[in-house]
Amino acid sequence: MKTIRLTQAHRGPNSTMFTGRKQGYQVREELKLNQCDKDREEYEISVPEGTTSFNPSFFLGLFYESICNLGGIDNFHEKYKITFEDEDPEVIKCLKEDIADNERQAVIEYNNRK
Repeated sequence: MKTIRLTQAHRGPNSTMFTGRKQGYQVREELKLNQCDKDREEYEISVPEGTTSFNPSFFLGLFYESICNLGGIDNFHEKYKITFEDEDPEVIKCLKEDIADNERQAVIEYNNRK
């Protein structure tokens, strides 16, 4: 499994949150996720320490195209595993809740696409 590291710089200056669909899409392009979607590798997506929130807008910009390319959220989960560098269990719990909410939103958009 290869590791793709999101960085503090991807959050923006002085921010602890990943936010903005446009910003998520820019990070997607920087990380070349379209190419990753097509290969046979599995990836760990590492969220940096100090992250307090992972908003749906950023998540959708970063991963929605992958969910579509891979044919749904289950296939996305097989290819990409999201992990957290923070060691605080409360922070990890909040981030996991964010990701679960974001994935629900992605599934709604995926199921409603035309």
